[in-house]
Amino acid sequence: MKRVLLLGATGSIGSQTVDIIAQYPEQFTLIGIAYGSQTDAAQAIVNTHDLTMVAGPSRDCHAFSQAVIFYPNDDLAAFVQAFDGPLVVVNALVGARGLKPTIAALEKGFDVLLANKESLVIGGELIRDVLKKTGASLIPIDSEHSGIAQCLSHTSIDDVEKIIITASGGSFRDVPQAALDEVTVDDALNHPNWSMGEKITIDSATMMNKVFEIIEAHWLFGLDYDRIEAVLHRQSVVHGMVHFKDGNVLWHAGPPDMRIPILSALEGNTRLRNRSVFDVTQFPSLTFEPIDLTRYSLFDLGVAVARKGGLHTTVLNAANEEAVRLFLNKTIRFTEIETIVADCLTAFDNGHDASLEGVLALDQAVRQYVTTRYTDGEN
Repeated sequence: MKRVLLLGATGSIGSQTVDIIAQYPEQFTLIGIAYGSQTDAAQAIVNTHDLTMVAGPSRDCHAFSQAVIFYPNDDLAAFVQAFDGPLVVVNALVGARGLKPTIAALEKGFDVLLANKESLVIGGELIRDVLKKTGASLIPIDSEHSGIAQCLSHTSIDDVEKIIITASGGSFRDVPQAALDEVTVDDALNHPNWSMGEKITIDSATMMNKVFEIIEAHWLFGLDYDRIEAVLHRQSVVHGMVHFKDGNVLWHAGPPDMRIPILSALEGNTRLRNRSVFDVTQFPSLTFEPIDLTRYSLFDLGVAVARKGGLHTTVLNAANEEAVRLFLNKTIRFTEIETIVADCLTAFDNGHDASLEGVLALDQAVRQYVTTRYTDGEN
């Protein structure tokens, strides 16, 4: 029986993780959750699982039974470290707030099943160092990285020529570029292939999500950026490819169903029967195209930042998170997301303190800059 601690339990990935755990009660048991604002959804989880601890907003501290220990969710690192093993931590948080609990879990020797790609975007070096010290594992939940990891199973990374990550192109892949100034939030959230959370759906439309996945792949698989590519694949059937030095190419394919990589991360070396069935005849043709760097100029900018290295990946992430928040709040236009990101990369240096405290301080400084400049009327 694998004990599971779930961070971000009421979001898209978190909810699907809860479903998977409920589907396989003899294999997995949920022992704790952290959630944000969705108290009713969290209460439903508490009512159906034998939890020992819950982390949520302070206002909810009396919402649950006395049998469940409640933690304010403003310190998820302490919450994670309050548990004793053996257990695995599923990090389904959104954004930079996922970094501290990721490090806290790895420091305690817990394997982390990671859907929070921002942890690696802003803290890749820090996480790499912790992994070396503790011997814990970082297991990807993203469909692309899950697929690539399976293609790499029992293979040396030295045998790999390159890996390819696929991109759907997002909600606006067929919208004329000149029309992007006028698209709405509802338009952006209407993804053609996937049903995902709001933030990741917007990131898919700008292709920033693919930048983050390239950075994530760099840290997960230890490959230089020259050996990581992304291509446009409209069908979202092939999630990743591995080109080996001997000319062989392995693809990982399957339906656009996040429950599959979630289960793959949870099950480890076993193969549990899953209700999802892939009917290949439903996809008589598959297409792959190079990413148009003029159309997806934020992707081009983001990859350049990744290649350069340094703390600009922290700036990139924080600026993007804040810009996406402003767009979702209908404060800025869709095309202004890139404007804000580019502005922040100019305003903040690429060096200075790369410690955890330094990274988090820079993250907050960028957010404050965006709030002051683009919310308080100084732009």
